Amino acid sequence: MWENLGNMMDLVKKVQQNVDNVQNDLKLQRIEVSSGDVIKLTLNGQQELLAIEINPNYLAADNAILLQDLLVATINNGLTKSRELQQTAIGKLTGDLNLPKIPGLF
Repeated sequence: MWENLGNMMDLVKKVQQNVDNVQNDLKLQRIEVSSGDVIKLTLNGQQELLAIEINPNYLAADNAILLQDLLVATINNGLTKSRELQQTAIGKLTGDLNLPKIPGLF
């Protein structure tokens, strides 16, 4: 019985190390999304917004509503891509470890 507990603890440590490695890798990955030549965003694989670039040609009071709408749409697009990247990485991790699929675990 104690041997099985030791094996389980080794597995838990291995899983935690692998999860930490995946999270570190995701933090280093960059995702760029844009709305034409107006807005360009850079995010990482942990849904962190790293940079916003706005083409200065569009910085005028009469473009404010357009810029706001494009910014929201572009951020949401970037977040979706970042979540997909994260889900792919976690899916690969759980597949490599042959873990059972437990809803909400990863």
